[in-house]
This record gives sequence, C-alpha cells and structure tokens, in this order.
Amino acid sequence: MEHTEPQTDQERRVRPFGATHVIDPTTDHTHTFVMLHGRGSTGEEFAGELFESTLSDGSSLFQRFSGCRWVFPSSQELWSTAFQEDMPAWFEAHSLTDITARQELQMNGIRDSVDHIVGIISEELKRLHGDAQRLALGGISQGGAIALWTLLCQRNSTVRPGTVVVTNTWLPFAATIERLFAGQQDDGTALEAECESFVGNLMAIQIDPDIAAADRDPRTLGAVFVGHGTDDAYVDVELGRQATHVLSQAGLSVEWKEYSGAEEEGHWFKAPEEMDDIFGFLVGAGWSG
Repeated sequence: MEHTEPQTDQERRVRPFGATHVIDPTTDHTHTFVMLHGRGSTGEEFAGELFESTLSDGSSLFQRFSGCRWVFPSSQELWSTAFQEDMPAWFEAHSLTDITARQELQMNGIRDSVDHIVGIISEELKRLHGDAQRLALGGISQGGAIALWTLLCQRNSTVRPGTVVVTNTWLPFAATIERLFAGQQDDGTALEAECESFVGNLMAIQIDPDIAAADRDPRTLGAVFVGHGTDDAYVDVELGRQATHVLSQAGLSVEWKEYSGAEEEGHWFKAPEEMDDIFGFLVGAGWSG
C-alpha cells in the first residue's frame, strides 16, 4: 500500500522538507530501504521511476523484496543559481558543468538534509527493533551524495545503515575528507579553512577521536554499492571513482560498478544490468529475495 506520511507543524517550521512517500511491504516487514531522489524530483516521482527499471527477469526490486518497506523522502525546495528558480534539491549546486564549484554554498543544505534523513532513519529503525543491518540507505545523484554523507557522519554504529546503494553520484568535499583522513590540514584561504571546519565537525568515521574503536571496525561499517555510467553527461564518472576511493580509505567495503547506455544521457540506473547487480548486492548483504 502506498501512502504519504504527513509532517508535523514543527517539522514544517524548522525543516520545510517535502512529504515522505512510503510503499509498505506486501508480506511481513523484514527490511526498510530509504531512497533519496536527485535534484528536481520528489520522493513520489522517484519511486515510480525507480520501479519502472526492472531486472533481467522483468521484475522490480519492489517485487523481489516483498518484505521491504520503501521510504522515499522529499527534499526542500531551494533557490538554484544555475536555473534561477526554486526547485527540489538536497543542497545548492552552483554550476551544472562543475558540481564541485562554490562548495561552500552546499554546507547548509548538506547539514540540514543529513539531519532530516537521520531523523527518518531513527524512526524506521524503531520499526525494525533497532536492527540497523536490516536498513538500507541509497540514492541517485544529489540524493546519493546525501546518502554517503549520512553514512560518514554517523558516530554510533547502532544507527548507521547496514547497507548503502548509490548511483551516478559524487562525494561533496571529497578532497577535504581525504586530506583529513590522512591527518593533513590545509594552510590555504579562509574559505578553505571554513570548508575544512565544516567537514571536520560533521564527519565521524576515521576522524573523530572520541568514536569507540568498535564503531570504527569495518565489520560494523555499512557495505556500499556504487554504480556509475561511464557516459553520464551530468556527473562525471571520475567523481564516482573518487568517491569510491575515499570510502575505501575510510575502511568501508565498497563494490564499484561501471555501466554505459543508461537512459537520461547515462544519468540513471542501467537496466537490467545495474538492477541485477543491486539485487545481488542486497542478497549478499543478507536480504532475502
């Protein structure tokens, strides 16, 4: 059963995010998948498009995982300097040709969006009796970027998603994160110092010395699937490769897959190959299909 969960009055005032679209499991609830849309979309729109992308046997992920509760949050509407209009986005993207440009404009959106998704995850974990290994987080493009940041910001392994699946995405502030992982500091401009402070204050894995050793253990870190189109016209495949490298440096187990010929100029899930790979990855992570 599909439905849209209303927001509280406080949520509307403090976090004016769109409605969360939910598709309930058709059998006993065993897992939850929180999936984040890309810029210009909504949770409900993304859900419909995702399940139109089928596996090689013609089925959708929804059909293959009948015990999964699918949760599709919607982002805020933010002013886009690129399009000169308000549009759904998890954070500001200054340029359409260089998504790393003016990264400082991304800070507030990333911080707010991560907080919003963490709140949703916390509520979903209550339905799973606190078993984070039965919760997956994923997304495409900007949604994938927020999924990765949400993973890296979790200081407590009990609320860290057990599985993460992203495609055609990148890791904002990847160079800064990599430098901090290496224990290096940037002696550059005030703006670079601001970016470094932003990353250092939010990142948890491999940076925060107060994290318990058990929460740094790779066995407690989520397994990550990263897919990317080599012909992606919007997010260059090199940015996906960079994200994969940084995630691996953080001690995460990452499966990287490249595709070509997907719809939307390569900026979409490649069906059926990528859908088959995601299904196999989830089964390997303990999901029953």
